[in-house]
Amino acid sequence: MTSSAASTLSRSQRRVAAAGGRHIGDIVGWNTERINVSREDARKLLEPEKFEHLIVDMDPATALSRAAGEVKRPANILVRPFSRPNVDTPASFGVYLQNKNDGEKGDSVVCGARCRVDSGGNRVVSLPPEGGAGLEAALAHAENIAAHANHLITHCETRDISNVLVAIVKALSGVPIRNRGGLYLFPPPSCGTWKRLKPALEELRVEPLTIEMHDAPDNLAVAKSAAQSALESDIAELLTDLEKAKTDGMRQDALSRRVQFCNELVAKAELYRGVLAGVSDKITTKVKELQDSFQRQLSGGGSSGPSFSVAVND
Repeated sequence: MTSSAASTLSRSQRRVAAAGGRHIGDIVGWNTERINVSREDARKLLEPEKFEHLIVDMDPATALSRAAGEVKRPANILVRPFSRPNVDTPASFGVYLQNKNDGEKGDSVVCGARCRVDSGGNRVVSLPPEGGAGLEAALAHAENIAAHANHLITHCETRDISNVLVAIVKALSGVPIRNRGGLYLFPPPSCGTWKRLKPALEELRVEPLTIEMHDAPDNLAVAKSAAQSALESDIAELLTDLEKAKTDGMRQDALSRRVQFCNELVAKAELYRGVLAGVSDKITTKVKELQDSFQRQLSGGGSSGPSFSVAVND
């Protein structure tokens, strides 16, 4: 959604509010510029609303693997992880020079450099091939990979912050409006937190979009559809998990997580009660039946599981 479209919809919703419409939630989304912010600064910006824990440290091995795929390589350079790196590193990649031969004899590939997590486990370094001389083009590319990997260790980029935004939406009980995401409906209790986050998000080079929704018939239909669909999807996943627990077994900690998740779904259904007219109680009943089944599995008593379909109708 563009900023201008969001602004137009917001004006429309303000007219509904002025006519006495009840606030039923906010539709939120965001646009991003190219983001490059230190992890420390990002944590400080999100700390007031207690979301700093979402800015996680990046493991150097993960940074190396990601950098190897993200740094654009010349046409004659190949980058591959070593199948058996030395024991003093968790990850190591070879940078190869590919010499193309005529016909179908096969191209010759020569290792010209390495990128690896150093023995201290804190940084990524570029080196010549073990026991051999480096090749200039391969060494230059290895240096670029190492530089990008070390940057990823200390900084968040657009991809990282986008993942954080989705995690914030989940923490605030948002539900997707579109199947592929991008727009989310927040229940009224979460809307204030999103508004308070706006200055921090803008500091991160994120443009937050917010459209207040009021209880015009079309708005209620959209909100109900989004909330009901999201909750039914969660119920369907739990039913699949329950069948797996009955047939294949499931670890105690995994069963405990699903019992807790049922509590979260009941809370979410309550948050959306204002738009789930006639459905909220039915969803809550289904979730509690599922929770009881998981609890019996956790207690070792087994369960035949609840016998109901996922879909809920008025």
